[in-house]
Amino acid sequence: MIEITSYLRAKSGGFTPVPDTTSAPSDPSYVEGAIELTINGVRILDQELWDYVDELWSYISDMVLTLRREDEAATYFPDQPIRLSFKRLGGGLVLVSLTYDDIKRATSVDERELIEELQRSGTKFFARMKELLPGNAQGYDDALARLIGDVNP
Repeated sequence: MIEITSYLRAKSGGFTPVPDTTSAPSDPSYVEGAIELTINGVRILDQELWDYVDELWSYISDMVLTLRREDEAATYFPDQPIRLSFKRLGGGLVLVSLTYDDIKRATSVDERELIEELQRSGTKFFARMKELLPGNAQGYDDALARLIGDVNP
């Protein structure tokens, strides 16, 4: 089971789920927020790991695109030395891991299920962000195309 929720960070430091956000982030170049990603009960990403959430989603889009051609894809968070990786294990499974400092969170999951859930959640995220920040729409469309595989390699 995979659960993904995207949040925007308010000036107060609190988080609002992206679908429930009613006002645009104050700085469209630095959209603070978080992604919660729980796979089979293992919390891989959470609100404590907040960063520039639209950039992080874009990096995840790149990872999905890379995983289509290679056995491993990894990225660092936009503004932190936190590494997120996907690595094929065989048998249709992917190891999803997050490492930073002395922390490592990891679990395996069906690759198809992971990709489908990332695509579903990412599509919702980018659609709402285009409504909130229409000036960023082209970048969001480009990231979404990489996520759903609508690009030429």
